[in-house]
Amino acid sequence: MENYWKAREVAAALQISTQTVYRYVANGEIPFHKLNRSVRFKPSEIERWVESKVSGVPTARSEGGEA
Repeated sequence: MENYWKAREVAAALQISTQTVYRYVANGEIPFHKLNRSVRFKPSEIERWVESKVSGVPTARSEGGEA
């Protein structure tokens, strides 16, 4: 079974503040689970979420030299 992360662990992994993690939860922007009264995160779901948010895909430069 996969271990669940706490908000501070997600914040550390994403290099953001814990407050930002909770804002994402409140806005329904990040996948999370409620366990009793606690919010927890599956690392695999966070990884997929981050990958879905990446928009800076490198593009190949046009061939044929500079204009």
